[in-house]
Amino acid sequence: MHEESPKRILLVGATGYAGRKLANYLLTSTDATVILSGRDRTKLGDLPSRLRAIARSRRTELLELDAANIDVAALTDFEVLVNATGTGRHNALMIQACLERRADWIDMQMTNELLNPPTELRAKIERAGCRFVIQAGFHPGILAALVRHAAQQMDTIHSAIVGSVIRDEGGVPFTSGVTELVESFRDYKSEMYKDGRWQKLDYAAYPMVEFEYGFGKLRAYPVEMPELRRLPELLPDLKNTGFFVAGFNWVADYLVTPLMMLSSNIAPRQTASWLGHLLSWSTRTFARPPYGTVVQVDADGQCDDRPAHFRLSMFHEDAYVLTAVPTVAMIKQMLQDELQPGIHLMGLCCDPVQLLSDIERMGISITRQLETVH
Repeated sequence: MHEESPKRILLVGATGYAGRKLANYLLTSTDATVILSGRDRTKLGDLPSRLRAIARSRRTELLELDAANIDVAALTDFEVLVNATGTGRHNALMIQACLERRADWIDMQMTNELLNPPTELRAKIERAGCRFVIQAGFHPGILAALVRHAAQQMDTIHSAIVGSVIRDEGGVPFTSGVTELVESFRDYKSEMYKDGRWQKLDYAAYPMVEFEYGFGKLRAYPVEMPELRRLPELLPDLKNTGFFVAGFNWVADYLVTPLMMLSSNIAPRQTASWLGHLLSWSTRTFARPPYGTVVQVDADGQCDDRPAHFRLSMFHEDAYVLTAVPTVAMIKQMLQDELQPGIHLMGLCCDPVQLLSDIERMGISITRQLETVH
């Protein structure tokens, strides 16, 4: 019997923080050949010595590649493109490369042209039979999946609040992803789905979220996520949902964040880089324990005609690992060829049970608790 060749995954941005994490987990959790690409030849050449999984694997190739200047025709063949670049400004040529090869795509970008694509682009992707998964990772990425999983634990779900806290020891390193976070404040909306409709929250209404893993109660800020916007259509009994992020520290929360909001209305592109550096500096300088990253869902509903509460919490010491692992878990599902052609948000297209099982298998700590009132 002819043995099928391993799938080829092109990892663009392999030398970055997220890219290196992705490379390790792709090699240890899939059978695919991983093409590691980056524009810096020196950093690319250093990868095997910096990452043991790469050094041990024969399933890797190194490719010098500048995402802004891709020769689409000359690019190597691949079945899945993993876009680990922090910005969507150079996506056009990569999208073209996928379409010409009828290859799949996954990115971890907070926003890009695929979120609200032109009708023509959407049609091209569907005609080519490509599966484009966008907004992978943990936020965005896994949030809607957590709510969908919570709904599976109950007969009826009425409320699902997702919260997160990021407090890496040593702070958040400055990357293009941090710049993208700053730029995202251009479209910031302090909204949640409350009492069956999306509405703006005043500061006084921002909740105190009880986080697991020693973080305790922290005030959290609403952050709009497209994947949650679509949940009421899927879960008609859901009346309350939203995503809330606890702050880094007092300097980041009360000095840097207001500056980010102010600049988003004045000169977002001109200020994004230096504000990103300022945010990174504040997390390095003023961070206090406990350290790590938590994302969790608190859901209320009914089980067997009794009120029920379900909580699932995920934890890892490294926020970049908590971004990479759900992405790789989604890629594992894509490699099974069960997803339909088109553009999909990760949190809405994944199988939540399989996703969480793979995430846990890759070393992320997960706790679950279901309580019913007797």
